[in-house]
Amino acid sequence: MVRSIPSADSILKLKDDALGFWDEISKKHKKANILICGKTGVGKSTLINAVFRDKLAETGIGRPVTQKLSVVSVDGVPLNILDTKGLELEDYQVIRDGIINEVRRRRGHDGDDYVHVAWLCIAEPGKRIEDAEFQLAWDLHELGVKVIVVLTKSHSFIMANEFVAIVKAKFEGLAHAVVQTRAIKTPRYDDDENVVGAYNIRGIDELIHVSYEVIPEAQQQAFANALNIETKEGLQKKKEEAAKIITVSSAAAAAIGATPIPFSDAILLFPVQATMIVKISTIFGMSVTKSSVLPVLTTLIGSSTATLVGKTVVTGIMKMVPGLGSFIGGALSATVANRLTSAMGSTYVDVLVSLTEEGRPLELGEALNALKNKIGL
Repeated sequence: MVRSIPSADSILKLKDDALGFWDEISKKHKKANILICGKTGVGKSTLINAVFRDKLAETGIGRPVTQKLSVVSVDGVPLNILDTKGLELEDYQVIRDGIINEVRRRRGHDGDDYVHVAWLCIAEPGKRIEDAEFQLAWDLHELGVKVIVVLTKSHSFIMANEFVAIVKAKFEGLAHAVVQTRAIKTPRYDDDENVVGAYNIRGIDELIHVSYEVIPEAQQQAFANALNIETKEGLQKKKEEAAKIITVSSAAAAAIGATPIPFSDAILLFPVQATMIVKISTIFGMSVTKSSVLPVLTTLIGSSTATLVGKTVVTGIMKMVPGLGSFIGGALSATVANRLTSAMGSTYVDVLVSLTEEGRPLELGEALNALKNKIGL
C-alpha cells in the first residue's frame, strides 16, 4: 500500500508530540552555579576562559548582587559564575559576608539557585596561603558547599611539589580536591633567558572532572553544555550527557513501538528523534532552543511520502546496527524502535565529534546535513 504525503493535521500532531517531549526531558535539567574566588591577579579570568566556551570572562555580563560579588552569565550558556572580582585582604570581611550571605540566600527550595561548587583560586608561584583563604574555605564547607582549591599559574607538576603538599595538608577535610592548573601556554626559558619552548596547558581536564563529579545530576547537563569543547574532558562530558539523552529518548521510542507499528510508520518516532537531536546539539554548545525542534522535525519528515521517509530512515540506521536486521519483520517493535533511536543518537554524536576534530564550527544546519549523509536520508 502506498501512503500519501502526511496531512497538515498529522504534521501538527507530530510537532505537538515533539514539543511535549522537549518539555518532559527539559524540566529535569537546570542551570549550574559556580562560585569563583581568589585574590586579584590570581588568574581567575584566564581559568574561566580555559574551562568554559564563549570566552565567558570576556563576553559575560556581570550583574552585581553585593558590593563585591557579581553574577556573570552569557545568553545561551546555562551557567552562572559568581565572581568575587578579588579577595582583597583589606576588604576581606565585607567580601566574606557578601559571599556567605549570597550562598545562604540561594539555599531555598529551588536547587537551580544553589551554589553547586566553589573554586578557591590560589596562585602557586606565590607559595602562600592567606588566613582569609582558609577561613573562606571553612565557611563554605560549613554551609555544605563543595570547595575545590585551584592552584593557578602552576609550573611544577612533579609529584614532590612541596607547596602542593602543604596546600593539601592545610585544606584536608575542607576541600573536595586540590588541583594544579596552567590555563594558558607560557614561555620556557634557558639559563640565558632565551625562549626555548613553552609550558603547555595542564590541569584543566582534572578540574573539569572533579567539578563534574560534585555537581548535582540536575545541573550536570548544563555544566557540560558550558564546557569548552576543545578540552579533552569537556568533550568527554558532553558525550556522557548526550548518552543520557539518547537513553531517555530510546526508552520513549520503545514505548511508541510497544504496540507494533507498520515498518513504514517509523515517522511516528520522529518527534522523539528530532527532540533528541536538538537536545544533543545544546549539550555540544550550539545556539539552539526549543523552537529548533520544529525545523529538525521538518527535515526528518522531508517532502517525500511517509512510507518513503520511514523506510529510508530505518534502512539507513539499520546498516549501522549489527544484528538489527534480524528484528525487522514488517513491523517496528519496542526493541527495534529503541535501537533505531539509540543508533540515530549515537550517529549524531559521532558526526559532532568528527566536525569538532576537523576544527569546523558546530552549526545545526551543517550537522544535520552531515547526519543525513551518514544515514542516507
